[in-house]
Amino acid sequence: MDSFTYTNIFATKGIEYMLIIAFFLAFVPFYNYLKEVEGPLFSLSRVRLPRGVFFDRTHTWAYLKSAGQVQVGIDDFLAALTGPVNLRLNKRSGETVNRGDHLATLESQNKSLKIYSPISGTLRGVNKASLRRFSKRTNNEFTENWLFDMEPKRWDLEKSMLILGEKATQWIRQEQARLRDVLAFAERKYDLNVQPVLLQEGGEIADHALESMSPEIWEEFQSEFIDAMK
Repeated sequence: MDSFTYTNIFATKGIEYMLIIAFFLAFVPFYNYLKEVEGPLFSLSRVRLPRGVFFDRTHTWAYLKSAGQVQVGIDDFLAALTGPVNLRLNKRSGETVNRGDHLATLESQNKSLKIYSPISGTLRGVNKASLRRFSKRTNNEFTENWLFDMEPKRWDLEKSMLILGEKATQWIRQEQARLRDVLAFAERKYDLNVQPVLLQEGGEIADHALESMSPEIWEEFQSEFIDAMK
C-alpha cells in the first residue's frame, strides 16, 4: 500500500492569511510615504481655492470645522512661488494669538518670509505632518496642509475680513497680475535679471519663481504681498 502525506489545509490557509495581513500592514505606511514624497509640486496654474475655505490677503487661510475649531494654513499661491522650503513655527500649542501675529516663517538658506495669523484665538494643536510635507511637496487634500488648530476668539467678526468663493478667485488672478509688475519693478530697482521666471508665451510667472531669486526680491515680496496686506 502506497504511503501518503496528510496536509492540513486549514493550517496552510492560516499562513496565507497571515502573509496577506502582513502585506497590508506594511503597505499602508509605505503608501502614506509615497503620498508625501512623490505627490505633485505646488503650481501657480493650479492654485486651489476650495469652497468653504476663507482666505486672507496675506496668503493664509482659515477653515471652520464642525466642532467650532478653526484650522489655519498657508495658501497654494505662496507655496507655488517659494518651492520647497523649511517651515519654522513661531508659536506653540496653548498660546493665544491675535489676527496679524507672526505665526511661522518660511526659510530658504539666507532668505525668509514671515507668515501671519488670519484670525485671533488660542492654538490647540500643531500639524507636524504638514511641517514635513511643506518642505517637500503638497498633499492631495487641501485642508490636510493645515498648520494650527485654533479655538477662535472673534470668528464672527474676523471672518468678514476674509474672502472666499468667486471673490477669492478674482483676488488670486489680481495677485498673479500684480506679481508680474512687482518683479519687473524689482528688476530695475536692484539691477537684477528676473526675466527667466517669466515664461515666453503670455508672460506667465514660472512655478517656484522665488526659489532662485535674491534676498532683496524676497524682502520686496514680503513688503508688497504680505506686510502691506495686514
